[in-house]
Amino acid sequence: MTPDDCDAVAEVRVRGWQFAYAGLMPQAYLDGMSVAQDAARRRERFRRRGQFVAERAGAVVGWGCHGPGRDHDVPPGEAELYALYARPAQVSTGVGRALLDACAAD
Repeated sequence: MTPDDCDAVAEVRVRGWQFAYAGLMPQAYLDGMSVAQDAARRRERFRRRGQFVAERAGAVVGWGCHGPGRDHDVPPGEAELYALYARPAQVSTGVGRALLDACAAD
């Protein structure tokens, strides 16, 4: 992932939320999600390691990130998958598996 990917990652993340949580979260909350605000957060957090993008034909179609486990009982050397998102059209195409594999191998 590069700094130039932050806008595309934000788009994937917001659209992923809106797709995956429709009917589970209040629709007003999902509709109010801002790609621009999320992109600003991605830029703030960019320097963290463990972030990966999946690309097809030069476009970002998925994003995953991991880091140290946040629970107190996570053994040293183990990580937590923080997020894994794919564009809705990319669901069931292997994008998620590729991102999970990249996070696990890191």
